[in-house]
Amino acid sequence: MSFLRGLKLWLFPLKMTDPDFGKLVYMHISKWPERYYWECEWKFPATGTQVVITLQGNEAGPSPESRRFYLALPGRLHEILAASRPSLEKVYKNELGEPTPKDIFSAFQLTGFGIQDPNRQPVLWDVSFELTGDKYLGISIPFTGDSAMEPEVDIC
Repeated sequence: MSFLRGLKLWLFPLKMTDPDFGKLVYMHISKWPERYYWECEWKFPATGTQVVITLQGNEAGPSPESRRFYLALPGRLHEILAASRPSLEKVYKNELGEPTPKDIFSAFQLTGFGIQDPNRQPVLWDVSFELTGDKYLGISIPFTGDSAMEPEVDIC
């Protein structure tokens, strides 16, 4: 790809409306073409809330593998929450000094999902939450396949 074409994509990213994910913006990384992706705020069907996602792809659109991964997430929400709950409870107890409410969504808001490479097995991906209320607390829980790893916490 020519330097000028790469510069144009960086300054004026491509945009498209996807039937499943809505408005997408293309993120061109000229030095690493394997890292090109589309990003959007997706109205997550399982909760009806906006979540940030990034879909690997090229100028033509998101890859079929990225699309399949994200479209399968709403049907897996129950198992994702069950795997995430111990991490969320640990962080909530450490930061607020009290037990997590039974309804996880009364304490946390689901804010996003990410995937490194949808073709890799097991898939490396993450789910992100933020604390509801006045205090900011962001939590990203990495997954390897279906197994939750140690949470990454961002406190402001």
